[in-house]
Amino acid sequence: MTEKQPCVVSFGDLVADMVVTIQRLPVVAGQHQIVRSIQIEPGGAGNFLIAGARLGMNMQALGVVGADEFGNLTMQALRAESVNTDHALRQPDGTTTTVLVLVDEQGQHVFLGQYGQGSLVVFSEDWREVLCSADAMIAWGYTLQEERLSQAMVDGMAFARSAGCPVFFDPGPYVAAIEQPRLVEVLAHCSGVLLTEEEIPLLSGGLQGLEGVQEIMRRGPELVCVKRGAKGCMLCTADKQVEHPGYPVTVRDTTAAGDSFAAGFLYGYLHGWQAEQVVAFANAVGAAKVRKLGSGRQVATLREVQELLQVFNVQVPFLT
Repeated sequence: MTEKQPCVVSFGDLVADMVVTIQRLPVVAGQHQIVRSIQIEPGGAGNFLIAGARLGMNMQALGVVGADEFGNLTMQALRAESVNTDHALRQPDGTTTTVLVLVDEQGQHVFLGQYGQGSLVVFSEDWREVLCSADAMIAWGYTLQEERLSQAMVDGMAFARSAGCPVFFDPGPYVAAIEQPRLVEVLAHCSGVLLTEEEIPLLSGGLQGLEGVQEIMRRGPELVCVKRGAKGCMLCTADKQVEHPGYPVTVRDTTAAGDSFAAGFLYGYLHGWQAEQVVAFANAVGAAKVRKLGSGRQVATLREVQELLQVFNVQVPFLT
């Protein structure tokens, strides 16, 4: 590992997950179950921030939570994982975005969420300074629906890109509710997009597969990485297409796998690795997560990622 690690800013999607582990899904009215455990964990971008910090990167959280207990617990957990939360806002009049996660022993899960409420947040000079010192920024599609923060995130993306900071975007499935002109504006500020196969049509105006990926890149991003779950991923640039098949691991819970993948991807990208090494490592970080139950502090540790790479005899600069 290098002496100076990259600084990555995550903008928005600061979420408190109430993770309830139950015996089985679906939950049926009148059929009671004993809950195995209840935990409050940083969800959403918190998964990404913790995964990146465990890889050794300098992770900075921008966004907003309420001055409620969910916000308190989320910020405390992130700080305990060496995530810098100094520039995240705490709104005395606001609430924290909260998600109830029901997960059963087979790893099936259901998300029941409510966006936080509060006064409008303006992209500030303080946040400009944070982005000026960042090596990369990542923005989240979920935040486009958080009314108090949506415009500030887009303004932050535009500023970061104009300042020469690579800007990545993970749209998430709920971006389907965002109007196309808004998505076109967002993509114009992006250096790269990390998304699933199902999300390609949502950003490309309905096109699918490689045709959709090419349309997304015409709208601004220089690269698109398509996450394929157990099938691995595909990285596309203007002159290259690289695929990695993924790792045949026992899947316990896919919660936070995509966020973990993103942390691994940015680690390799910011260290200047070859494309083949970047996708192999990103897949490994995601695969190490799905072997575990839960989110937040349950994402993979550095040792767990290293062990998986060694089991599958994968050589990346990370291990040298």
